[in-house]
Amino acid sequence: MKLKKIFVHAAYPLWRKNALVGFARAKQLQDQGHDVTVTYCNAKCGVCVCNEAGNPLVCTMCHFATKRTAKKFGLPVVALCPDKVDIEVEKELSISERKEIVEGVLSAFISSFRLLPKDIRSHRLLRWLKRRYYVTSTRLLVQMKRLITKHGIDEFEVFNGRHACSKFGIIAAKQQGKPFNTLEVTAAKRPIIHLGHTAHDRVGIQKRVMQQEVDWQLAEKFFSDRQHAASANQFAKHQCEAFEVPDTTGFDRMVPIFLSSQDEFASLGKAWKSSFDSEHLVLMRLCQRNPRTLFCIRFHPNQAGIRSDITWPYQALEQMPNVRIYYPQDQANTYDLLHAAHTVIAFNSTVAVEACWIGKPVIMIGPSFYDSLDVAYTPANENELHGLMCVQRLEPKDRTGAAKLAYYVTHAGDDLPYLMTENKVMKSTELSRSFPLIPILARNINTLSSQVLRSVA
Repeated sequence: MKLKKIFVHAAYPLWRKNALVGFARAKQLQDQGHDVTVTYCNAKCGVCVCNEAGNPLVCTMCHFATKRTAKKFGLPVVALCPDKVDIEVEKELSISERKEIVEGVLSAFISSFRLLPKDIRSHRLLRWLKRRYYVTSTRLLVQMKRLITKHGIDEFEVFNGRHACSKFGIIAAKQQGKPFNTLEVTAAKRPIIHLGHTAHDRVGIQKRVMQQEVDWQLAEKFFSDRQHAASANQFAKHQCEAFEVPDTTGFDRMVPIFLSSQDEFASLGKAWKSSFDSEHLVLMRLCQRNPRTLFCIRFHPNQAGIRSDITWPYQALEQMPNVRIYYPQDQANTYDLLHAAHTVIAFNSTVAVEACWIGKPVIMIGPSFYDSLDVAYTPANENELHGLMCVQRLEPKDRTGAAKLAYYVTHAGDDLPYLMTENKVMKSTELSRSFPLIPILARNINTLSSQVLRSVA
C-alpha cells in the first residue's frame, strides 16, 4: 500500500456523530501509516451550518473542542483562519468555483431554515447571513488550495461535502487534481466512506447499491417494517388507520402520485435539476389528459415542517373532478393508496421502491436515488410520460433492485476503529471527544440563535 499525505477536514465539529466519524477516520488512516493532518476552521465569527448566526462564542468553543479532541487522538492540526484573509482573494477563484460555493451556501440555508430558494433570496436578514457564509467559505477555499499545494497533499477527506463549509475542501481538491473521499452516517447509524464522490451523488450511490447481495427474506422484513414499524420508518406511525381509499366509481383506474420532499430535493444542487417542468404544471397537464383516471396526490409528510408555501400551486388542481389532494397535515395512509393503485407515480421518493416490491408498476419522474435500480419506468420527458399513461396495463418491474436497496440500507457501512454501533446508536471506543459538554453547550447556544432567526424568517 502506497503511503499518502492526507488532509481530513473537521467539518461539523459540534455535531457528535459527524465529529466522531471524522476523527475516527483520520486516526484509522494514521494507524495505517499515512501522514494525516486534521484541518479545521478557526474563524472568529464565521457563519456555517454549525453557527448560523456567526456567534463568536460558538466559534471559540468550537475551536477549543476541535483542537483538544485532535490532541487526544494524537492527530496534528492546521488551522484555517478565514478572518485573516483579505476578501480580495476572491479574485483567485474561478467563476465556476464561486458558483459551487454559492450552491453550497444555498444548500445549507434550505436545510437549516426549511425555506425554498425564492423565499431565502427575498429575505434581507437571510441574504446578509448568506453573504457572510459565502465570504467565510470562499476564504477557506483559497486557504485550502494554498495548503494543498504547500504540503504536497495526495488526498482529501471530509464529512458530507454538500454545504459550503465542507464543500470548499472538495472544490480545492478537484481544482488541484487530487482525489477526495466523503464520510457519512447510514440510516443504520454506521459510518460509511464514499470513495471519489459525495453522499448525494446518485450515480455513485446506486453503483454501490447494485453491488449488494439479494436476500429475499431480509427484503421482505425490511419492506414490511417500512409499512408497520415506526422504528424503521418515522412516518409509519402517522399513517391513518381509519383512512379510506377514495371511491373510484366513474373512473377506469386510480393512480396515486407521491410528491418529493421539495426542500430536500432543492438543497441537492444543479446536478439534481429535472428535465421536467415544475411538478404542479406536469401534473396539471397529466390530469387534464386523463379525465377517466382518478389521481390521488400525496404530499410528503415531512413537508408539514417546511416554512415556504408549497400548497398554493395545487389549488387549481384541487378543483379538478378527477383529483384528490392530501396535503402534509392531512390524514392519509400511503400504503393503502399503494395497495389500491393501478399504477404509481413518484417524484424522487422511496415509495417508488416500496411500490415495486409489492408488485405495482411505477413511473418515476425526474432524478432520484433509485432511478438506475430498474424498479420503475423512467420517462425522459413529458411525451414519454403520457405515452406510458396510455398503456392499458404496465407490467411491474423486477424486484431485484428493491431487494438490493433493502440490503444496502440495512448493511451498508465501513468499519472504523474507535467506533461501534449498537441498536442504531454510535459509540466511541478507547478514544472519544474531549470536553464533550462544550460542543453540546455551543450547539444549544446556536439553537437559540437559530430559533430567533427562524422566527424572524
